[in-house]
Amino acid sequence: MTDFYYPVLNDEVNLPLYVLGIGARDREFHFIREEGYPNHQIIYCVRGSGVLVLEGEEYPINAGDAFYLPPNVPHEYYPTEEIWETHWITFEGREVESVMEYIKLEKAKVFHIHDLNSLDAIFKKMLYLMRTNYYYCGQQCSAHLYQFFIELNRVVNLQNGSHDGAKQNQLQPVIDYINKNYRKDITLTELSVLIDLSPQYLCRLFKECLNLRPFEYLARKRIQQAKMLLLEDKKNINEIAAEVGYNDCSYFCAVFKRHEMLSPAEFRNLHKKSS
Repeated sequence: MTDFYYPVLNDEVNLPLYVLGIGARDREFHFIREEGYPNHQIIYCVRGSGVLVLEGEEYPINAGDAFYLPPNVPHEYYPTEEIWETHWITFEGREVESVMEYIKLEKAKVFHIHDLNSLDAIFKKMLYLMRTNYYYCGQQCSAHLYQFFIELNRVVNLQNGSHDGAKQNQLQPVIDYINKNYRKDITLTELSVLIDLSPQYLCRLFKECLNLRPFEYLARKRIQQAKMLLLEDKKNINEIAAEVGYNDCSYFCAVFKRHEMLSPAEFRNLHKKSS
């Protein structure tokens, strides 16, 4: 497939993310960009093979492999087979840097996509919209671009087989245990024994995977359940506190307010009014 578009931009440039260009080539060209490209790019291989040259290093790029190139990073890439089909997106927006940081693409990087089909389906939606030249296609592509990055994070950083995915799998029994037993008093030692780790390493693993400590995750789970009970409006706040694992109602209210910026009673009244 060879198909590409560079839209005439409208007010989508005011959105946090927007697409500057999108395309597919089944016979990718040989590009040498000594000054780099002026915008952010993500390029991934669908079939065939090629090579990316980055900072003097050569990286083979086969089906499922991808690379991210920030603006103005010198690079070169070229096919090593007659067919080297790549799909690519160039993009900008005031929130690009924070999104790239979130999906662990703060700098030029080669990575592997574990589920190409799900990501490519979103890519093809954007390509189709650009093809229609519909007036609002830029805004709709912006929404799909955000979805693309969220899915990219899943298939690169969170899928089984990736380093982060392996850590997430290791942590899963602890998460399942907390989700099931949040009403009980739970100790850090009790959690660490579940996966045969020291309490210190368990805390570090939680922080790396969820950016939370174990008891922060437990508190969030309890508050989530408390909100559901408050919305049901069948029990008083003392009863709800006890049901989600807090023996001290005052402490429960303090934790709830720290998370929600409202007391439990204020949360209940707010949603009573809105309903």
